[in-house]
Formats: sequence, structure tokens, C-alpha cells
Amino acid sequence: MLTIVVDAMGGDHAPACVIEGTVQALQESGNRFNILLIGQSEKVEPLLASYDTSALNLTFLHAPEVVTMEDIPATAVKTKQESSLVKGLQLCKAKQADAFVSAGNTGAQMAASLFVLGRLPGVLRPTIYAYFPRLSEGLTNIVDIGANVDCKPEHLVQFAQMLTIYQRYGAGIEQPLTGLLNIGEEEGKGSEMLKQAYWLLKEADRAGKINFLGNIEGHDILKGKASIVVCDGVVGNTILKFGESIPEFMGILFKRSLEKVMISGQMDEKMAAITTSLFKGLFDPFDVEIFGGVPFLGVDGISIVGHGRSSSRAIKNMIYMAEHMIEKRVNEHIAEVLSEK
Repeated sequence: MLTIVVDAMGGDHAPACVIEGTVQALQESGNRFNILLIGQSEKVEPLLASYDTSALNLTFLHAPEVVTMEDIPATAVKTKQESSLVKGLQLCKAKQADAFVSAGNTGAQMAASLFVLGRLPGVLRPTIYAYFPRLSEGLTNIVDIGANVDCKPEHLVQFAQMLTIYQRYGAGIEQPLTGLLNIGEEEGKGSEMLKQAYWLLKEADRAGKINFLGNIEGHDILKGKASIVVCDGVVGNTILKFGESIPEFMGILFKRSLEKVMISGQMDEKMAAITTSLFKGLFDPFDVEIFGGVPFLGVDGISIVGHGRSSSRAIKNMIYMAEHMIEKRVNEHIAEVLSEK
């Protein structure tokens, strides 16, 4: 049976929503894995006591320190060795657990995952990706989204390779398609780094490691032209944060427009309720909580990170994502491909 470590202290709503999501995962799954919930006992145990966990495969472990969202990642990993983040990953390193899940400080989790777990063979730099909605069926992931801000061309190629492996084995996409995000579709577009990355990606395509479409532009992302959109972490993180702002922005505009129409008498409350429901449904594709979180691709272990605002539903689905990564042997496939000479 798999054992998954859950960071009780990770996230804006921790530990309450983490405990709730953990209990939900065990109850909903029929207790098909063990969970080690780790955090500060004085904050976790009083909340945990309100649940009947006697029949659940749930064990609590005390960790006196917490890595906060304000902590500097590299410093926190070195100075907070007794934190739930570091101790949880150490359990994975010691083979006492199979995966680690947290909705805490992303930078600190990446640093700790590298420091404690290390890299998979052949990996230059681990990376992290995000889910984006698309008009067509399928899946769109953008990589990198902030873990690597000073990328070299060869890094972008490996990001594409690792995400290709994830989509193929983890998401069931037989032929993932990679596009290099650029300022135009032509071969000679972009900075010198992007030009070099373009040719290296073409070489990887010829070698059968990826399926490279060529350069794509920003308007191609939501169209679903590529299932993998490759860029450096600055660009990726900017796109991600912009995308996260769209539902709230559109919601404000909709509310203002609806109020004007209702004041004018052109719409009654019943029709307004129907219209509001339809409008909210437009943003279902932006709901990334159905995935819960994403794995750090390239680290020698399963380390899943979620959004700081993660709800109990997201925590539950992060646990399922950890289970999924283990069962699909994504890391083994990445190591196998990237260690080839």
C-alpha cells in the first residue's frame, strides 16, 4: 500500500482545509493508501480530534517548525530542518513514504525537493508546469512557470521532453505536441536563446523524443494548438498570473453589466439568475482544483505542489495526483529517456 505524506501546514487555509481534504481523500478512496499528516501538533491535533479517524489509514507526525509563504526558499530549507516541509521530504528520501504533498511555499518546496531528493539521472533542471483551458478537447500545459527564470536553450528542450513523458504516460495523450512560445511563427523569430532552442527542439523531434510543431504565439495557447507550450519561467509565470486574473476580472464586468440591465427593467430576477449561472459555467475550464496540484518534474521522488489558496477539494485531488504519478511510473520513464546517451 502506498504511503503519502501531507503537509498539514501548507497553504493559506492550513491546517483546517488540509485536514478536511485528507480525511475526504481517505473516505472517498476506501482507504486505499496510507497518509502521514505532518505539522505542528498544537495546531493540528485539536482540529483532527473533531473527525472520526479511527477507521482511516491516517497517522499524525509532529513537526515543530513551519516554512511560511514569506520565507526565503533556500534559507528556509537550511534553517528550518524541523519543518513539516523538510521532514516530510526526508521521509520520502528514507523510503518511509512514496510521495509528498503540500500547498505551501512553492519556491521552498522546489528548493527542499532538490536538496533532499536530488535530481533524476540526466536531468539538468527540474521544472514545474501549469494547466490552461483550451477550446478544443485535450490538455494544455505551460512549462516552465517560474521555477527557472534564466533558462538556456537545452533547458527548454528537457522541459519539453519531461512534459511529453508526463502527458504520454500520466495523461494518456498518445502524441503530445510541443510549441515554442515566441513573438512569431517564423523560424528566425525571437531572442538568440529562442532561436537556439528552436533548432534544438527540431533535433529532439528528429530523434523521436518530442513532437515539435515549431514556434507558436500567445493567441495559440487557448486555441489548443499545442498540448505543451514551452517558455522560460518569467514568461510562463506572467502568463499564469494573467490567466488566473481573468475569471475575477470578467466577473466584475459581468456584475456591473447585469446590475445596469436589472435597474433598467430589461431583465427580471429569474432571468438574471439563469444568466448568472450560465456565465459562471463559462469558467469551469479555469478550475484547476480538479487536478489539485502538479508534480515537480525531474526531482528524484514524487513532490506535488498546490496553489496557496487550495481548498479541501484541491488537497484531496493533490493526494490523488500523487497516487497517480506513482502508479504511472512517470519518474522512471523520465529517468529512462534522459539518461540515454
